[in-house]
Amino acid sequence: MKRAALVVVSLLSVLAVTPAAEAKSKAFCRQWAEDVANRRANGADVLAGTLLGAVGGAIIGGAIDGRDGAGRGAVIGGVGGTVVGAAGTSERWRKIYRRAYADCRAS
Repeated sequence: MKRAALVVVSLLSVLAVTPAAEAKSKAFCRQWAEDVANRRANGADVLAGTLLGAVGGAIIGGAIDGRDGAGRGAVIGGVGGTVVGAAGTSERWRKIYRRAYADCRAS
């Protein structure tokens, strides 16, 4: 009986000194990875795509059809640049999210 009590006391003392492992849940890691991805993959790529597309479209449109073509080219290029920029941002967001989630679950 004394031996059993000694074993129990020894185990309790080890458990009291050992810090509990904080396993991160899937829900916690999902939320954390979303926050990381939202901060790192911002909409600046979309804005840059719109501006570059509009400038490029205006130059090409102006070269083809003069003044009228420059305006139409700017609109068409701006829309195209927005679409391309958004697609790139979306893929970048997914990459950042997947990596942050994996890092969270591994820690």
